[in-house]
Amino acid sequence: MDKTQQPVPSFSEVINKQNNIQDQISIKEILMAGIGKWKWIVASVIICVGLGVLYLARTPNTYTATAAVEIKDDDNSTMNSALSTFADMGLGTSNSNLYNEMAYFQSPDLMEAVVERLGLDVSYTLKTGLKRISPYYNELPVEVQFIDLPDNGSGSFRMQIDEEGMVTLDKFKIKKDKFDYKSPRFKLGSKVKTPMGWIAVVKGPAYEEGEAYKMGVSKQTLRGAATAWASRLKVNEQSKDATVIDLTLSDQSPARAIAVLNALIEAYNHNWILDKNQVAVSTSSFINDRLAVIEDELGNVDSDISSYKSQNLVPDVATTAALYLTENQETDKAILALNNQLQMARFLKEHLLKNPSNDKTLPVNTGITNKSVEEQLAKYNELVIQRNSLAANSSPNNPIVMDIDQRLDAMRSAIAGSLDNEIQSLNTDMRNLTMKQGSVTGKIAASPTQAKYLLSVERQQKVKESLYLYLLQKREENELNQAFTAYNTRVIARPDVNEDATSPRRGMILGVAFLFGLILPFGLVYIQESSNTKVRGREDLSKLTIPFLGEIPTYKASRGENPNSLLLVKSGERNVINEAFRVVRTNLTMLEGGDKTNVIMVSSFNPGSGKTFITMNLAQSLAIRGKKVLVIDGDMRRGSASAYIGGPKEGLAQYLSGKAPDLDSLIRQTKFSPNLYILPSGKVPPNPTELLETGHFAQMIEDLKKEYDYIFIDCPPVGIVADARIIGTVCDRSIFIIRAGLLERSMLPELEKMYHDKTYTNMTVMLNGSSSEIARYGYNYGYATKGQKNYYTVD
Repeated sequence: MDKTQQPVPSFSEVINKQNNIQDQISIKEILMAGIGKWKWIVASVIICVGLGVLYLARTPNTYTATAAVEIKDDDNSTMNSALSTFADMGLGTSNSNLYNEMAYFQSPDLMEAVVERLGLDVSYTLKTGLKRISPYYNELPVEVQFIDLPDNGSGSFRMQIDEEGMVTLDKFKIKKDKFDYKSPRFKLGSKVKTPMGWIAVVKGPAYEEGEAYKMGVSKQTLRGAATAWASRLKVNEQSKDATVIDLTLSDQSPARAIAVLNALIEAYNHNWILDKNQVAVSTSSFINDRLAVIEDELGNVDSDISSYKSQNLVPDVATTAALYLTENQETDKAILALNNQLQMARFLKEHLLKNPSNDKTLPVNTGITNKSVEEQLAKYNELVIQRNSLAANSSPNNPIVMDIDQRLDAMRSAIAGSLDNEIQSLNTDMRNLTMKQGSVTGKIAASPTQAKYLLSVERQQKVKESLYLYLLQKREENELNQAFTAYNTRVIARPDVNEDATSPRRGMILGVAFLFGLILPFGLVYIQESSNTKVRGREDLSKLTIPFLGEIPTYKASRGENPNSLLLVKSGERNVINEAFRVVRTNLTMLEGGDKTNVIMVSSFNPGSGKTFITMNLAQSLAIRGKKVLVIDGDMRRGSASAYIGGPKEGLAQYLSGKAPDLDSLIRQTKFSPNLYILPSGKVPPNPTELLETGHFAQMIEDLKKEYDYIFIDCPPVGIVADARIIGTVCDRSIFIIRAGLLERSMLPELEKMYHDKTYTNMTVMLNGSSSEIARYGYNYGYATKGQKNYYTVD
């Protein structure tokens, strides 16, 4: 049954499908195209893996040091347990905040102390093989000492040491300025004047006699180096419920990474002790000042009593005033206690007024029994410590610091007011006790005036002694508090480095390089195919409703061969070309059916599509089966089919113009087969289209149909001249040749339209030029004979 008789989709449906699918490229197509370019894949993998190996050879190893530190909770700390006995002293500590301490570990201020201690502001670069490493301490062959360069100075230079131990410095760079300076050669251990000041170069632990070294030296500012190292440090909490933090630092030198973490923990503990002892130091200074004053006053009182007794020969006052002391014992004790508190309140107020700065803490545990005043002092000191910590890590102009200063000013005013109230209250109590004491004293009317005077002076002496002893006790308590101050941290895991380098990750880099080497060729194929707008193979024609006659692989002509004059189909041959034409012949026979003569035109959209080659070989394939076949060279402008018989000067053009009336004399039997004949085009006429439009051409076809089983007409391309349209009116079937890699896919809808409009009779299509690469888009042949190269032809 003829496929043209089967129901077909509407033209609009076909066009829509064609527009949606013709430019799509499936993953399978890309994979098969890439596999076809296996040499690309091998070369790409070799290059990418080679680049990966080169990268590994040039990149120094990096090691990661880790440590775990517990931030102690003050409520459960060892220090508090040790000082629980001294709770009555009122010397407390502030609680630690885990996240604040984590931020402090990463602060440049803390790291600056580490950089200065370890000399990390000076870095070295040493080339070993293809790598440039940064050695440290025991790995250093030499060390550089900057004698008069300030801490904020920076720069870099190159250093060369020859086998004799002579040093040369050059390529100096300070900030952005380069210096054309080269130092004279000098011995290791001596110094030289350079643009960066006096520099000395001494032997390092790794120096070997007779070895030459070439190193780069860089000096950073302490702050710059601290900022760089702080940015490399990672501080993370182990869990939300724990107070343990992990410190992680990566560096080329494992020893340097461990040293930095150890120094960092030590610097943190040192600063913690300084912060914790701020209040204690301030209190100690205050007590020492008061002791010096009271000691001087007590000495004056003792001298006064001794002088008075000597001058007036006064006996023992204790015997004279025994009755008074017995009666007023309790009153004296109360007066002494009140006087101590009154004096301390006055001393504290005086200290508060003389020290208006907000960065100094106030003394605590002064003996004032007013709990409100003691709480105010404790809160004030806690806020001062917080303010000093913030100012140290930022600046006094920080909005938060300024806000704390305002709060401290307000608190100072409140403390001063509370002290005034306390002093007033103590004075009132003192007056009441004095009045009571005066009443008792008045009863001793007979007491001598000297006894009264001595009693008053001795009372002052006792007050001074009591206050002096009290301050001595507080000073000892304060010193004890400083001695018991413990570190805020406990090292859970000491800094350690894994023996395996954390970077570069050799396996991952080589794996990625290998994978990229595989993917890159497929990516290039995808780009290549995405930009290819030509028909690529059978798959691009799969959505056409036009009957598909078959496809012909490409034949690669040998040197000197003209593929346009080759007839590859031969009897008994079983190569790919012959099998392809047999498939086409079978399909054509099934389409035609019956025994009537079939007139078939062969045309295309483009010149060079191979229609002449296919016409001749398809005709030969039918002639081999015993069919009498005539090929008419209808392309009178080129005469391609005529070349198969030498291109005679007389042919179709002369017959249609009446110059050669005997048609039989123009038809030539070919040497390829006794059943294959050719009617050449003859000499090119000036008016081929007009010759075809005459009735002679149609009549000629009718006459020839009586003698031949098949008549093939090799026509010009349909889009160039009208010859094919005229020839098509006398044909039973039209075969359009589509050349893979030549026809634009955008022309396929136009071909589909011609089929639906029945522009040509019983249209079919053939694909020509299915190469080994393009065949991935269609159905390739799997039965090539052994030794037959898979080369196919086009024209």
